Amino acid sequence: MQSNTTNRRRNRVYKSLHKPLTYLGVERTLFFLVCVTAVGAFNLFNSLLAGMMVFLAGFAFGHWVTNADPAFLKILGRSERYKTRYDPVKRSCPYVEVR
Repeated sequence: MQSNTTNRRRNRVYKSLHKPLTYLGVERTLFFLVCVTAVGAFNLFNSLLAGMMVFLAGFAFGHWVTNADPAFLKILGRSERYKTRYDPVKRSCPYVEVR
């Protein structure tokens, strides 16, 4: 019998393929959303301070979300497409068809 160390399979893994694309440490689509929201706050309130506060708050949130789980926002965004299978508020039993 051969030892387990000689039969090991090695696959190359490139970090750049699995890293999220970020701007200043924030996932790029979220960074764009934060920038647009900050410009909207600046135009709405006619105040540079309001725009900067919205940007800094959004940037801090985006940095936290990107470091916690880069795929979190993508999963959350795609979850709206699917119907809920169980709703704890409804008291009726769901219809289940078995084929």
